[in-house]
Amino acid sequence: MKKRFLFYGSLLSAILFLFLTAISFYLLGSENLLWKIFGFVSVLIFVFHGFSSGKFYVEFFSRRTTRFGLQSIFNAVLVLLILIVLNLIVNNYDLKKDITRNKVHTLSEQSIKVLSGLQNDVTLKAFLNPTQVPEFENIFSKYTYYSKKLKREFVDVDKDPLLVQRYNIRTPGTVVVESGDRNVRVENLSGPDDPKLEEKITNAIIAVNKGGKKKLYYVSGHGERLLSDTGREGFSEIKDSLEGGRYEVEELILIEKGSIPADAELVMIAGPRTEFMPQEYKALETYIRAGGKLLMMIEPTSPVSLRDFLAKFGADWKPKKVVLETNSLQQLAGGNPLTPIVSTYDRSHEITRESKQLTLFPISTPIEKSKQIPEGETVTSLFSSSAKSLETDLQGDKVKVNQTTDRKGPLSLALAISGQVKSPETSKENAKNSDEKTREFRLVVVGDADFASNQARGFGLNADLFQNMLSWLAQEEDLIAIRPRNAAESHFEITEQRSRIINLASIVIAPLVMFVAGIVVWVNRRSR
Repeated sequence: MKKRFLFYGSLLSAILFLFLTAISFYLLGSENLLWKIFGFVSVLIFVFHGFSSGKFYVEFFSRRTTRFGLQSIFNAVLVLLILIVLNLIVNNYDLKKDITRNKVHTLSEQSIKVLSGLQNDVTLKAFLNPTQVPEFENIFSKYTYYSKKLKREFVDVDKDPLLVQRYNIRTPGTVVVESGDRNVRVENLSGPDDPKLEEKITNAIIAVNKGGKKKLYYVSGHGERLLSDTGREGFSEIKDSLEGGRYEVEELILIEKGSIPADAELVMIAGPRTEFMPQEYKALETYIRAGGKLLMMIEPTSPVSLRDFLAKFGADWKPKKVVLETNSLQQLAGGNPLTPIVSTYDRSHEITRESKQLTLFPISTPIEKSKQIPEGETVTSLFSSSAKSLETDLQGDKVKVNQTTDRKGPLSLALAISGQVKSPETSKENAKNSDEKTREFRLVVVGDADFASNQARGFGLNADLFQNMLSWLAQEEDLIAIRPRNAAESHFEITEQRSRIINLASIVIAPLVMFVAGIVVWVNRRSR
């Protein structure tokens, strides 16, 4: 009885003084002497308890049940430590994984690239009703996850009328993207279900980050595609996409102006059908040679005179030639051999480096590299038709095929051309003592205009490819990536067979696995 009292008395006293040590340290601080006294007494009692009860602990720890108990405690502590470490990792590193088929909860590559390249702080200021805050908070979190430069702010339109008036907000749901003294307004957002939500917000971030919009002139007067045409062959969707992004678009009738305007940063010609005047060609060549940027989309029926104009820049085009795709796997659904589907891209060029999906080019014409490339120029074939394609003649509305004489594929369908433009210093006296100023002209020639039309631009990467061409021409390669795309719905149909599998797994298999696991553990412990 005396030994038992000594055992429990010393153990409880040691624990009591240890508790008093912790309390005094917490309340009085580390500089106070009291917690040190309590701690010293606690250590002495623990040492006394250990010597007086050593035989008991030797016997206790040699027991089989004790070893199993300690092993269980060790395992529990280890699991707890793992959970603590994982929790610390999660708190410091916000890890996310989108497992949906269409990656509907993940930003596109272009958006991520834009966010990772932010140099200045950008604020997403949303003017909302209180009920809209959770939706927009979820939307903005996708953006702030990729950049600490991006901030978000929610303004209650009912509680802050002065700020609403300052920004001239008309409807709740408007987002103002700000950076420094620049801001862009994003209106008419219908929440997370808006099919162009990411496109609108990303374009606004680009606008405030990059500055003002670039001026793009669209040449007309030769039967080109119309920007106002909302039909299948029209370019109205292209116009909306350009004006909603980095560009200010203006129509240019070249024969009236006589030259390319000085503020032109890009010029686009889409599917001309009638001849250009000599002075128009001269104006285009002067613009390019001076460091201009031109996107030329031609058709098999485009004017013959374009052949000589393109040859000056290392492009070989033959009028009335069309691509005939004999590979059934690379034809448009329905087996149209005049609509080749492209899957082969030049991975070394910025325009097509990230292209990993299909594009189609209805009634396209080959655009090849000239045998002799002008000195100082770089000409790259961006993509080609299949090896089973043919370059054949287009006569009126019919194709004349000659298997023996028609040139076999792969056939190049687009070229990217660049060259250095050198202009000496204005002063001849200083020219000898200074380096020449250099600029680069850029030209993209595509053997089809239909790929960017309202009908075809939604297929595969057609719209992305067109935007990439403009980004490269504008020397904004950092914006070349896959654009935001509409999220398609995902369905999981519960058939009768799938229902039975789910029921079998949940009612029979899962409990059976747990039961067998319990038996294995019990047998294992009994065998020791």
